Order: sequence, then C-alpha cells, then structure tokens
Amino acid sequence: MPSRVLFVDDDPLILTALARAFRKRFDLTTATSGREALDLIRTAPPFAVLVADMRMPGMDGVELLQEVKVLSPDTTRIMLTGQGDQLTAIEAVNSGSVFRFLTKPCDLGALGDMVEAGAHQYDLVTSGRELLEQTLSASIQMLVDLLSSFDPHAFGQAEQVRDLALRVATILGIPSPWDLGLAALLSPVGRMALPRTLQAREAAGEPLTAEERLLLADVPDESARLVGAIPRLAPVARIIRGSKRDLLGDAAREAPLEARILHAVADYVEEVRQRRNPAAVLGKLRLAEGAYDPHVLAALERVVEGRGPAEEGGRQALPVWGLQPGMCLVEDLVTLEGALVLSAGTRLSPVHLERLRSVAAVSRLPEPVLVTG
Repeated sequence: MPSRVLFVDDDPLILTALARAFRKRFDLTTATSGREALDLIRTAPPFAVLVADMRMPGMDGVELLQEVKVLSPDTTRIMLTGQGDQLTAIEAVNSGSVFRFLTKPCDLGALGDMVEAGAHQYDLVTSGRELLEQTLSASIQMLVDLLSSFDPHAFGQAEQVRDLALRVATILGIPSPWDLGLAALLSPVGRMALPRTLQAREAAGEPLTAEERLLLADVPDESARLVGAIPRLAPVARIIRGSKRDLLGDAAREAPLEARILHAVADYVEEVRQRRNPAAVLGKLRLAEGAYDPHVLAALERVVEGRGPAEEGGRQALPVWGLQPGMCLVEDLVTLEGALVLSAGTRLSPVHLERLRSVAAVSRLPEPVLVTG
C-alpha cells in the first residue's frame, strides 16, 4: 500500500506539479496553508510523511512542523527551503522538528527519494512501537491472568473496568487508549501487599476498621510505584496515581483524562458489583458534585445504555469443557463449597481455562457457566 504523504505549499501550481509527479508513487494529499494542513492531520488518517515549504503566509514551515511534531509525532517531517533559509532549517533539524530539508529548486527524483526515506523512517518507528506494545501487553495480560488466581475478585473486576473504560475512551476520542487499558488492568497490583484476611473481608462486603480503610486507600499509590518501575510504563503509573478515589474538585479535574475515566468507571463497576441498579449508580455518581468529570459520566452513560461502541455477543450457558479463550464471565464462578474461583467480568484466557479444569478435577463447580462472547 502506498505511503500517505501530505505536501503543503501556498502555490497551487507547485502542488499540481507535485501531484502529477508522485500520484502513482504515494497516496498523496495537498494543502495550501499550514492551517489547512493541521486540520487534515487532526481529522484524516495518519500521514507517514509531511513535506512543507519554508516560506508561507500566516504560518511558515517551521511553525507548521513544530505543531505537527506535537499533533502527530510519528509523522516524518521534511522542509523545502530557499538558499537564505538554510540556517533556520539546520536549527529546525537540530531541534528535532524536521527529519531532513531540501534546498529549492530541488530535483523531483531527489525529493521522491527523500520522501521514500521518510516513509521508511515512519514504518520503523510505528512498527517498532506496535511490536513493543503487543509484547508488553501480552506479558502484562499473562501476569494479570496469574494474579487473578491470587485475588480473583480484584483482577476479574479490573478486566471489567478495562473493557468499559476503553469503550468510554472511544466515545471521548482518545486515539490510542493503550496506556488506559494497561492502567485499568494493573491498578490492583498494589493489593498484593494487603493481608489476605483484609482482601477476603472487603470482597465479602464486611465492615472495615479505619486502619484497613487506610490500607485500601493507599493501593493506587502502591500500584503506581510498582508499575512505574517497569520501563515504558511511567504514563500508566501516572494514570493509576491520578485515579485515586480521594481526588476531588480541582485535583480531579487536573488529573489526566485517562485517570478521570479510570476513576469514574472503577467506582461505577464497584457500586454495580454490590448488586445496585446501573441507572441508580450513575445517578449517585452525578450527585457527587466535583468528584467526577461530567464529560466522562456522560460517555459512561452512553455505554451503559447501549449507545456507545457495540456490546459483547449474546449470553451462553456452557459446561466448563465448552468454555473458550476470549469469553467473559457474567457471574462470579464459585465452587459448591463456597470458594471464589474467578470473578464476574473476567475475560477467559488459556491460563484461566487451565485453572478451571484443575479446580474441577478436585472440587465441584456449578455448571453450566454463564458467559458472553
């Protein structure tokens, strides 16, 4: 597939000539001003390469490429300059705003080769990050699957929060909610330091002492500390820390949008888990003035009422041997002896299925199991 390239020049004749020269080589788009180019970058699919003229009225090439560096940092930025602008171009290259520059008039062959090099650079950056994200996500999912055996209530609920938060993020226009998804999954990690007796009492809804409530209140900070020690996950740690339940008023509004989403969705899921009506829970969150972002609550309401991204597949009642990876538990899975195995909202993985088969070999599981997906 040809690389998407955006050429920006205030001279329509130059743009026509470039389009004629490169229309078979690249997926080409043109703009006659910096403002028009920025509008395209905000609304169109990502561009691999942007080529901008240095001298344009209103917004010059350097200003444009500095804006693009913020809006679309992966896009490779190339500038065309006159002889007298070379010092400015060199400074732009040194500042990281520009990948390369060419002096006008330039040979079309040389320009095409440079655009090809820019497209190759874009592919290297994006494919490398995608590989890292996929590898890290898979490793973290495996960790969460294993930890769910230690605390099935918290980590099963985390998966439910993750799925709901990602749907809210889609409505709010977060283009790449990868950090938010990881923050939702890893936010209970700090619970590993809690006494098992406290975890069991909290899951059962028993009254807690003041000291126990303080321990639970410290979980987001402890989770953020542990997650922040992992390379590449500092933004994830910031989201977890920013989602603390005691953030109110200005502190809540100043937290990252992802943290505000996690805060609201986690509270919603916890309230609904206590067998409360979803509509009543949303009403309670709205009445907590200043505690939640109203835009987040509006998006959450759309998801809950089915006006957001598509819902899961229909419910199925299956025996344990019929469960498949990717299915989601509708209800807590508890042995007939009363031990919680996996929590409602857990998306089944091969690790979970292996554990269910092991438990079924030595204990009794209620069947069929109610799942979606």
